[in-house]
Amino acid sequence: MNIKVIIPVSTDKWNSSVTADYEHWKQSDTVIDVIHLKHGPEAIQSEYDEANTAAHVLKEVLKTDPDSCDAIIIYCFSDPGLYGAREITTIPVLGIGESSQLFAIGLADRCGIITTLEQSVARIRRKLWTRGFSNRFPSIRPLKIPVLEYDQKERVLLRAMQVARFMVEEDGIEALILGCGSLFDLKEQIQQKFNVPVVEPGTVTLKHAEVLVGLGLCHSKKSYMTPLPVKEN
Repeated sequence: MNIKVIIPVSTDKWNSSVTADYEHWKQSDTVIDVIHLKHGPEAIQSEYDEANTAAHVLKEVLKTDPDSCDAIIIYCFSDPGLYGAREITTIPVLGIGESSQLFAIGLADRCGIITTLEQSVARIRRKLWTRGFSNRFPSIRPLKIPVLEYDQKERVLLRAMQVARFMVEEDGIEALILGCGSLFDLKEQIQQKFNVPVVEPGTVTLKHAEVLVGLGLCHSKKSYMTPLPVKEN
């Protein structure tokens, strides 16, 4: 199967890390094509960034031939353009935010999300409410580190361990999501230290996509109807 991975930022900073991660976890017959956007913000950290990115994501989806691609992954926890993308294609489109949340609520009653900045907390809370997940995610805590600094691995790990400890010990969280696709190499250490499941959004979304394609399943076109043509100026 062929899976297109859209990293919805205008930098190739994460391409090699995402490719390496997916090459490690993919099925042997899965072919991964990782791309980033040519236009838009270099990081998505606000509603403005997300809205600014969505149209560029949709253009990439429109360029994707459903006869040569089996699924599309939007590789950002904000899932920019996800629902619009499902309207304009007939192959599965998954966002790493939604997929990881679906996985987490199958693992624990009280789930938590380690997010990027304080500005992201309200955005995530709104998405959870829209999806009907709010009561399963009582804790969303920020690292307070900008996304483009996530290659500072020791700094990020130290802060992530501090936040995870508070969420598990003080908030009573029973499973954690690493709430950004750029948070690599944290899962095993956090999981071992605090003895709770830790969900990496990128990895579970890859597996989600492979399962859907393998089972011949796709989003419902009754839920995500093809848009009626309208004039654009």
